Amino acid sequence: MVTLRWPRPRSAERVSMSHHTVVTWEKGLVRAAVARLSEGSAELLGIASAPVQGVGPANRPDPDRWFAGCERALTQAEDMTQRWAGRKVVPDHVTMTIPTTVTRGLTVTDEVQRPNPRKPITQDELVALLRRGYRKAQDRLDVRARGSKEDIVCGALAFLSLDGRPVTSPEGLVGEHLRISQFLCLAPTEWIRSLEVIAERLGLEIVTIVPHHMAYAAAIADTVALLVVVDDRMTVMDLVRQGRVEWAAAVPQGSEELIHEAVAQLSIPERQIEALLRAYRAGELREDIESLMSKCYWAALRRWMSALADQVRRNGHESFMPYQIYAYDVAGIAPEIAPALETPYWEQRLPFGRCPKVDRLDANGGRNVLDCTAQAGGEAHLLLRSLACYVARLYAPGNELDRALVDTIHWRHSS
Repeated sequence: MVTLRWPRPRSAERVSMSHHTVVTWEKGLVRAAVARLSEGSAELLGIASAPVQGVGPANRPDPDRWFAGCERALTQAEDMTQRWAGRKVVPDHVTMTIPTTVTRGLTVTDEVQRPNPRKPITQDELVALLRRGYRKAQDRLDVRARGSKEDIVCGALAFLSLDGRPVTSPEGLVGEHLRISQFLCLAPTEWIRSLEVIAERLGLEIVTIVPHHMAYAAAIADTVALLVVVDDRMTVMDLVRQGRVEWAAAVPQGSEELIHEAVAQLSIPERQIEALLRAYRAGELREDIESLMSKCYWAALRRWMSALADQVRRNGHESFMPYQIYAYDVAGIAPEIAPALETPYWEQRLPFGRCPKVDRLDANGGRNVLDCTAQAGGEAHLLLRSLACYVARLYAPGNELDRALVDTIHWRHSS
C-alpha cells in the first residue's frame, strides 16, 4: 500500500514544486517515476513499471485494474528514491499521459489592439489574453454544454508576436498589436474521470494530462521543427517550437498498415511477417520477391505521406514548413519511415524550401533530464523521460505563462 499524499489546492502557479510524480500509460503497461525538479531540470530518483491491459482507443478505461498496476509501479518507484534522496520521497502532485489516439487538438489564435501602446506589457495582460483564448476555444468546442463527452485537458503556448514580430516573451515591451497562439488538446470525459479516480485513490493531485505526442515534443530543443510520431494505427505530425506544439495534423494510418500493405501481395501468414521483414532488410529474399515487396512498400509509403500532407493542407497549416524533422516509430516495426521523409517525393508534398533533414528522437528522452537510477535508458523509456522533460520546463523559473495556462485549463468531473 502506498503512503497517502494529501492533495493541495490545485494551482500550478502557486505551488512551489520540488518533487513531482510522472505516470505514462502505454500499450500493455504503466510506468511511474519520481522526479526532483530544480532550475528547469529533472532528476529521476525512482522508476518502475507494471503491466496493464486495454490502454488504447479500442477499449474503455478500467480504473480498478489500472489503479492496481499504477499503485504497484508507483510504490516501487517511491521505494527506490530512498537510495538517491536519502529518504523516501512521496510527492503530492502527478502529471499523466494519455494516448494520442483518444485525443484531438485545436489551435486557437487570439489578438488584441492595446489601448495604450506606449505602456509596457505586463504579465497580467498576457495571462488575460491567454485565458480569453481558452474561453474562445471552450465556446467553439461547446465543451461546457451539459452532457459533453470531452473536455480540454492540456495546452501549449506556442507562439507570441508583437506588432507582427515574433517574441519569446513580450513582457516589459511596448507595442500596439499583441497576438497569441495556443494549441489545446481534448480527451473523452470517461478517460479524464478514470485518471482522476486513479489519482484520488493514490492520494495524488493531477496537475495536467498530456497526450503522448505533446510529451515527445517537449524533448525537442530546436527553435522550430516538425515531429512525426507513427503509432501502430495512427500518425501525428506536430509543428514544434522549443518543445511546445503549435499545431498538429493526424491521419488514421500507422506502421501496422504500412507493413501489411507492403506484404499484401505475398499471401504470407501473419505469424511469418516478422521473419519476412528481417530477411527483406538483410537482403536475403529472392530477387523477384524483394522487387515486388519493395514496390508495394514504396507505394504504401507514398500513400501515407500524401495523406499526411493532405491533412496538413486541409487544416491550413502549410504556410511554413521547417526542413528539420524528428521521426519516431513507436512500435519500431517500420524503420523505412525516416528515409521516406527525406525523399524528393515528400519534399514536393509540402513547401519545405529544401530537402528535409530527418533525425530520430533522442533515445535518452529529452534534455535536462538526469537519470539517477541508470534504469531509464533507451527507447523503452523515451515517453517517460520526455514527460519528465515537460514537467521540468513547466516549473522552470520564468515560465509563468505556461503555468498560468495549466492553471487556467480545468476539466469537468464527469461522475
